[in-house]
Amino acid sequence: MSSDTVSTTMGKGDARRRAIVRAARDICLEKGFSKITVSDIANRVHMTRSLFYHYFDDKDAVADAVLDDVVGEILAKLEAWDKARETGNISKALDDIVRLTRSLIADEGPFSARMIHEGNAELYIRFVDRIADRIADLLERTTVRDFEERHGLPIENVHETFFTLIVGLISLIRSHPDVTDATLKAVVAQTLHLTDYIR
Repeated sequence: MSSDTVSTTMGKGDARRRAIVRAARDICLEKGFSKITVSDIANRVHMTRSLFYHYFDDKDAVADAVLDDVVGEILAKLEAWDKARETGNISKALDDIVRLTRSLIADEGPFSARMIHEGNAELYIRFVDRIADRIADLLERTTVRDFEERHGLPIENVHETFFTLIVGLISLIRSHPDVTDATLKAVVAQTLHLTDYIR
């Protein structure tokens, strides 16, 4: 088999795998993960169940791929934000993070109430844990490191603090959608001991 044939085959396989993940994600929002069957996913992408099993062991393996897909999208947005942010403008950075967090909880966002109410509670909890962990890692490697070089670090247990803050913000906004951006910003600033740095 030539290398061109191999790369074409792998490309087609990757495309099918992505199609399965997209279909599972869409169906999950339509009727809830607990109600999805492998047949639902296979039918949506016009393949047989046996071909589905060539790409994924079971429905839970697809769920993990869906979580990774959504997490990847969110991390890409955060990485773009980190690269574009105005270094040293902590007040603007907090405003941006509050807006980004709120957008993730919108009706079609990955943290939306719809995700929980459609029989996805277990998947939602796994998702929140995974995304909080990955965002904490990303911020620790990027934004926090930049802040520490300029000002020192006013918090200890950085990863754990960010993990707790992220989970708490998601829950607060989802449970109390009328909470103001100013309140959210103040909560973040107080938790991270940034109040003195806000202009």
